[in-house]
Amino acid sequence: MFSQDAAPLKQLRSPDVFGRPFEVLYAIDERLHLEGEVQDDFDRKASGVTRVGVEWNMLLGDALALLRTLPSSCYNCVVTSPPYFWLRDYHISGQIGQEETVEDYVTAIVSVMDEVRRVLRHDGVLFLNLGDTYYSGKGKSHGVDRKSSKRRFGLRAVDKSGGLDIGIKPKSLIGIPWRVAIRMSTSSWILRSSIVWHRKHALPESVQDRPRRSYEHVFMFVKSRSYYFDRHTLESAEQEDMWSITARGTRTNGLNTAPFPDDLVQRCLDIGCPAGGSVLDPFAGGGTTVRVAVESGRPATGIDLNPEFFRYAVEELQKI
Repeated sequence: MFSQDAAPLKQLRSPDVFGRPFEVLYAIDERLHLEGEVQDDFDRKASGVTRVGVEWNMLLGDALALLRTLPSSCYNCVVTSPPYFWLRDYHISGQIGQEETVEDYVTAIVSVMDEVRRVLRHDGVLFLNLGDTYYSGKGKSHGVDRKSSKRRFGLRAVDKSGGLDIGIKPKSLIGIPWRVAIRMSTSSWILRSSIVWHRKHALPESVQDRPRRSYEHVFMFVKSRSYYFDRHTLESAEQEDMWSITARGTRTNGLNTAPFPDDLVQRCLDIGCPAGGSVLDPFAGGGTTVRVAVESGRPATGIDLNPEFFRYAVEELQKI
């Protein structure tokens, strides 16, 4: 699968698993790490098998482009959290979340989700986690966020005056998650539930003139009237569509990604993916969804544009 012009190839071989060896192949060009440029997306892949025989794959490159290379109707469940609108800058060419208008951002997410729908089985389920953004409209930068070097980066689209492209007033909550969900609902998806993820123990916002946010949406989408759903996990819950789960993800050794917690991914898989079913995350980040899936006995594939995140995810998956 690697072209002659691809970055230098490294090949790692593990001990035999159930009598057969497996290989982990990946090509990481140092220029990618230093400059954040992604080239030859289709030549960057890592794959392996866990010690108990569960397969995993990681693909480095643009989510939309790589999804188009995957066969149709091959995944049972998708659990993913795309980059939020103007929340972080990963300094990667082609990243989603840096669009100048709300319309462009919504279109970018929906375009990827349209391909997700194609690769999802007819009875498959998508769990889409999205956070919202406020429109500042002050016309100036908010400066640097000391908590994260990936936040507060110069003059953002949400800082510019003019109401973005939707004519809203400064200090307004944009409603990004629902704008995406409604667009997807008019693009052949069926929205079955808007799950509220109560981000338990999340760091409070430093605001004084409105309630501090403590939740995000996890939209449950399907592509047909008949689909896999196991409600047994929810029967003991006080509220089935409000999940109170600690917001902190697994430690990533200083990696500047924004992982969602293992328990959130596991809850999605418990109700929306059969045992042994295949899982996909087109915005894999540090690989949380892929790792949790294979640890639960489900083969999984992750895609990410960031070479640093890709490399970290591969290294973590190799340990399982």
